[in-house]
Amino acid sequence: MVNILVTMEVKDFALLAVFERKAVAIMGAHGGEVVRAFECGRNEDGSGKEIHLLEFPSLVAFESYRSNPLLLKYANLRSKAIESTAIVISTESKEYA
Repeated sequence: MVNILVTMEVKDFALLAVFERKAVAIMGAHGGEVVRAFECGRNEDGSGKEIHLLEFPSLVAFESYRSNPLLLKYANLRSKAIESTAIVISTESKEYA
């Protein structure tokens, strides 16, 4: 299992929601899922920050999702919605409870 933490500087949350609905459908075809998504702040102009925790069965599955031609078709929509993205990938899970 691969865990991916995605931090996004969002330009437009409304457009982000449109893009994410499309991306999640494609993600599922690669065995991926959004475990949790949450806003860290929203500005008056509709911009802000959002964080997603994703899971994929393998790094290969994640890379396959990211290079999916259908996802790439939505690159323009993504660039209108998201200013920048930081990704942290981990293959090591820990439980402290």
